[in-house]
Formats: sequence, C-alpha cells, structure tokens
Amino acid sequence: MGERTVEGSWTQHIESVLEELRKRIRVEAAIVFGSWARSGGGEWSDIDLLIVSSDASKINILDRFTISAEFRRKNIDIFIYTYTELNNMVDKGNPIALSALIEGIPIISNEEIEKLKEKALKMYKRTGRAWTVTSLW
Repeated sequence: MGERTVEGSWTQHIESVLEELRKRIRVEAAIVFGSWARSGGGEWSDIDLLIVSSDASKINILDRFTISAEFRRKNIDIFIYTYTELNNMVDKGNPIALSALIEGIPIISNEEIEKLKEKALKMYKRTGRAWTVTSLW
C-alpha cells in the first residue's frame, strides 16, 4: 500500500506509532526525516523516524532491531538512539543523524535536540547526496 496508507494523515500515523512505542520505551525526541521530510514521500516511500530515548542504553542492539522490524510492517523505519549516540553520530558525520537533525521535521523535540541540531548546522552542509564538513565544532 505504501504511501496510500500514510499520505493524507502521515502525522496521525506517526502519532499512533509513537503511542504504541511509548508503551515500550520513553520517547524523548522524535524526528521524521528522509523523503517524507524533504518532499512528502513518494508512492512507495516509507517514513523514516529517528527516536531519541535514554532507555535505548538498556536495550541491546538486536532488541532495537526487533522493535524497528515490528514497525516496518506499518511503513515506518525506526532508528532508536540515546543522546550520546546521536551526538557521536554527528561528530562522525553520520548521514542518518545529519539528515534527521538538519532536514527533519521534529515531532517531539527538546533543548538537547535543538543543541545537536545547531551543532550539526554549524559543522555540515549537504552537497548533492553527501554531507561535507564546513567547520569543526
């Protein structure tokens, strides 16, 4: 079904996914990124959703993938990180982190996410499909 399931009410779709996810972990930040944030997605686009949760530090990587896989059936790709992990990803120029923070649509945000966004904006810019360093933090 792809986009037809999500297009008209993608924000409602995200809210229902977040409600379900909150039953398992604390969701401290949520950012839609990728094609849905840049251009509203396409016919077969899924929604990329970055989640920040301090609970992620207590969840091993395989269990995080299991959680993500459960939502994949709903056309949502979930990426779950702690603030520390996300900060390290920004430092290393990780495209998931940069796309989410710089181009993403915050659904749930906070001061720490805003600081990471500011850091990413100062350090990187998109050049075509790649991110290039503009300055050191």
